[in-house]
Amino acid sequence: MHGERLLLDTSSLMYRAFYALPVSITGADDRPVNAVRGYLDMCAHVMAGRRPGGVVHVLDDDWRPAERVAAYPGYKAARPGDPEGLAEQFVLLDDVLAAAGQARAWAPGCEADDAIAALCARADADDRLAVVTGDRDLLQLVRDEGPRVRLLFTVRGVTHLTEFDEAAVQARYGVPASRYADFATLRGDPSDGLPGVPGVGEKTARSLVVSHGSIPELLADVEGLPARLRERLGAAGDYLDAMRAVVPVRADVDVRVDEGRRDEARLAELADVHRIDKPLWRLRRAAATAGQRPDPGRATPS
Repeated sequence: MHGERLLLDTSSLMYRAFYALPVSITGADDRPVNAVRGYLDMCAHVMAGRRPGGVVHVLDDDWRPAERVAAYPGYKAARPGDPEGLAEQFVLLDDVLAAAGQARAWAPGCEADDAIAALCARADADDRLAVVTGDRDLLQLVRDEGPRVRLLFTVRGVTHLTEFDEAAVQARYGVPASRYADFATLRGDPSDGLPGVPGVGEKTARSLVVSHGSIPELLADVEGLPARLRERLGAAGDYLDAMRAVVPVRADVDVRVDEGRRDEARLAELADVHRIDKPLWRLRRAAATAGQRPDPGRATPS
């Protein structure tokens, strides 16, 4: 393919946008559109800066998949539901992206993480992809070649991003990107309801990952560890076994992609009703500049 392709973790970024902008930002019907406006502006910002050859907006089909919950019932169990005013914005965003001719992807019954992993796995060896997300779990996809995958991680709001290649993951976490899932398994991830191994913090998790080729190898070599750590790992055997079906992203899922068909009349209606004409114009200008489909839309002041 020509140029880098952006894979946007839409569900993660919409949450980020919702909390970055006030819910007082509303459409003509007085319903909040803050997340949609923030998301569209984030897309325009990234597209203008990186000039990608393609963009795919990737959504959760199920944010708490049955297979992960079956393996570990505590997975995301304590996470609160959508805040008031957000759920309907996902519906609006899908409508907007479809009318704008933007590609959307999802994997039935799966999280956006899995759909992104599958899209990366199916890319050609010489492809270049950049995953835009606020979810550190996707660091496990980073690689420098075959294809090249970068992670653009949201740091503040929706426009300040930190780029991770393999060297950056190693520098920040002390483990290779390919072992990030093992590191996260041992350390835990409170945001996903995963406690990790009790008594094993980031420093110990890093040391164990570096000194052993995999978690099964670590457990096979447990007798060579200090007594207290040996006891902790032994007591966490069931948890560690369950995490094999929870923490690694799945690249074998069935991904559906809807390329969208530009509908100028529908787009104009959405822009007017929801007062998103300026974010839409910025998105379309960035898409045209990045070398995507020519945009006949009229100029609008920024």
